[in-house]
Amino acid sequence: MEMSIFYVVYFVVFPFFFVNIFVALIIITFQEQGDKVMEDYSLEKNERACIDFAISAKPLTRHMPQNKQTFQYKMWQFVVSPPFEYTIMAMIALNTVVLMMKVEWFVRPFPAL
Repeated sequence: MEMSIFYVVYFVVFPFFFVNIFVALIIITFQEQGDKVMEDYSLEKNERACIDFAISAKPLTRHMPQNKQTFQYKMWQFVVSPPFEYTIMAMIALNTVVLMMKVEWFVRPFPAL
């Protein structure tokens, strides 16, 4: 049991935190460089806010089939529904758990490395 906890922590938890720290450092570095560039252009606060909004703006609509009577529209409606997303997430989590479980029916031991 202790060995399985070790592997879960070592292969799941630690990489997650290290990737988060790495991404955070990259984001902070690019933000500092962006602030330096913005200072060089001597823009006012409102102008900077407008530029930031224009850069970070995302479209509000997503692609949707035109005809609502088609199979394509019904399939699209099913795929974008929250229950479908939660089902896929649960299946991924279940797959992860199954892959981490010890196989009880496997009687032949692995050779020592």
